[in-house]
Amino acid sequence: MNLTEEEQKEVVKVLKSQMLTLLAGEVVKNFEREFANYIGVKHAIGVNSGTAALHIAIAALEIGPGDEIIVPPFTFIATASSILQNNAIPIFADIDNKSYMLDPDSVKKKITDRTKAIIPVHLSGITADMDPLLDIAEDNNLYIIEDACQAHGAKYKGKKVGSIGDLGTFSFYPSKNMTTGEGGMITTNNSKLAEQCRLIRHHGEPSWYVYNRLGWNYRMTEIQGAIGRIQLKKLDGYVKIRNKNAQYLTDKVKDFKGIDPPYVPKYCEPAFNYWIGRIHPEIIGLTKEEFIEKFPKSKVLYPIPLYQTKLFQQKVAYPKGCPWSCPFYGKEIDYTKLKLPIVEKVTREIFALDIHPKITKEELDDNINIMKNLGNK
Repeated sequence: MNLTEEEQKEVVKVLKSQMLTLLAGEVVKNFEREFANYIGVKHAIGVNSGTAALHIAIAALEIGPGDEIIVPPFTFIATASSILQNNAIPIFADIDNKSYMLDPDSVKKKITDRTKAIIPVHLSGITADMDPLLDIAEDNNLYIIEDACQAHGAKYKGKKVGSIGDLGTFSFYPSKNMTTGEGGMITTNNSKLAEQCRLIRHHGEPSWYVYNRLGWNYRMTEIQGAIGRIQLKKLDGYVKIRNKNAQYLTDKVKDFKGIDPPYVPKYCEPAFNYWIGRIHPEIIGLTKEEFIEKFPKSKVLYPIPLYQTKLFQQKVAYPKGCPWSCPFYGKEIDYTKLKLPIVEKVTREIFALDIHPKITKEELDDNINIMKNLGNK
């Protein structure tokens, strides 16, 4: 988190105004307009987390019981749990071995008559390859929801993520490229979807005591909006520093034996959130667990595919087996039998390093020296 007196002053203004909710104030509305302009879309809807953004986006598309959404298993749980929260079924497709994003060929194999959407994840500031996924979606009449929770400011072929699919979702958690403490945003060019997102965010209520659909209280606060407006002004500067730090690590590590830097595809202008490295256990003579133990400054990133977690292995989302037991679904999924070879290999070899704006050159060099010693045996 990188907050200064600028954010503090704007928070104090909100406190003095006594208008702490977006239902009474103008700060969140201003933040939404500014964020929409930054991403290059018509609409942005401020919410209280990235998870809420995903939950709302799926609900706005009327996806629910009996429906399937294809997702990668190499991501934070919210990408998949937001599907379950809408009583739909996550279907896991494998990832690309270099970018770690959804593999379009694997996605094609997972499409059924129940498939309604695809959620590509722009992982750690690197963009998914969107054109093949957009083609698949068009050919099969599917929606695309971009999970851009780790990629604020990243571009795919010159377009900012969050402006490419039907809906984009962002998180403003403290570890992200910009923060509001907690908070999130939904982006779209579709005015009807934007209207539904705003309804769902506030109890399905277009005006007081009028309830047009099922909704939740997922509102962003005016304090979050105040922080977000200042953070947005700084975002490009933050991204520049993050990218510079990432490039510094990559330049130093690229010739080390047994350790690979992140792969940045030609179509991507990154906005690094973390620096994702990859070890080759057979070269460095260490498993990932042994590597992490000798390299305490690294972070464990998604240690197993999501489908191998208890939530999916035992299908414990809702009582009585829902949504998998839903009569509208009428199918049987056994995640214990699912084998996706690329993601299972990747999760045994991936680690992450901080590159945030506050990190020092000395800290980066410390990481480089440890990797040099471990990767050049």
